[in-house]
Amino acid sequence: MKLTPLLCFALLSGGYSGMLQAACALPASSASFGSVTSFTVNAAASTSSTTANVNCGSGSTLALLSNNNITLQLASASGVAGNRGALTRAGDTSGDRIPVQLCTTANCATEMTIGATPITYSSSQLLNLIGLLGGLNFSVPLYLRTLPGQVVAAGNYSLTLNLAVTYRICTGIAALGICLAGQDQNGSGTIPITLSLTITNDCTTITAPNVSFGSAPLVSGFSSVSQSINVVCTKGSSYTVGLSNGSHASGSVRNMANGASLLSYEIYKGSTSNRWGPAGSERQSSANATTVSSDGLTRTFPYTARILTTQNTPPAGNYTDSVVVDLSF
Repeated sequence: MKLTPLLCFALLSGGYSGMLQAACALPASSASFGSVTSFTVNAAASTSSTTANVNCGSGSTLALLSNNNITLQLASASGVAGNRGALTRAGDTSGDRIPVQLCTTANCATEMTIGATPITYSSSQLLNLIGLLGGLNFSVPLYLRTLPGQVVAAGNYSLTLNLAVTYRICTGIAALGICLAGQDQNGSGTIPITLSLTITNDCTTITAPNVSFGSAPLVSGFSSVSQSINVVCTKGSSYTVGLSNGSHASGSVRNMANGASLLSYEIYKGSTSNRWGPAGSERQSSANATTVSSDGLTRTFPYTARILTTQNTPPAGNYTDSVVVDLSF
């Protein structure tokens, strides 16, 4: 019998059976500057802060390799002023904008402007950016501040900054410092950062010069005095200006006093015979200002003050009164 030897070869194969890691998540972010008056936003920077989060899962930071990094670049913005994003007001046609600085340091020494060179965070820096969730969730701190000097109307302002992100993160490492197959997360995306700021109306200055009628022997000898009150309030704001009846009024008739003696006078809107008073239709509307400054802040309200000639001439002396100017939104 002839022997026929049979040699069987077992085909052996090897490979990595680990699961592929999903791409890093780039959740949206937001920040609020709160609520400030128009004059506050003009005089000083409003500040806020947020984070740009790059979430690459629950791996260990021991997997990070020397060539791992995250880069951030301000790619675009919903509102723009130069190379910065700018807060705008919905429905505004006047062009009001509030530029915003986006910075990587609290003192804004390093600012990210639109289209500028991306900022790179190396693997050693990433170790300091691990968020509260641990793992490979990186939280990059961002600092925001408005630029002062803007003259804007009151309202709700908003801005979306679009932060372009690229990343290369190893989420699993093998021997000899080689990233395991399927664990080298190399990708890109965008983090939208939504900002909000509420600006409220305010007034800062009322300029109301004193009124001097001079002197005369009879009430019929006094000339009327025409002057103006200037009011500085938020651009585009609506308000009314009232004048009190003074310290010695009798009913609605204003009086200057010298001891027990009274000298009646009145204050009228512009050159009309319409009394300028403290309530209702006697108040002056901001819409009736005769002039408005080019920046929209200062409004001028002229008036005429007259000694009433229907009264008897009181005893000689110095007569005075004090009238309060008030504003109401």
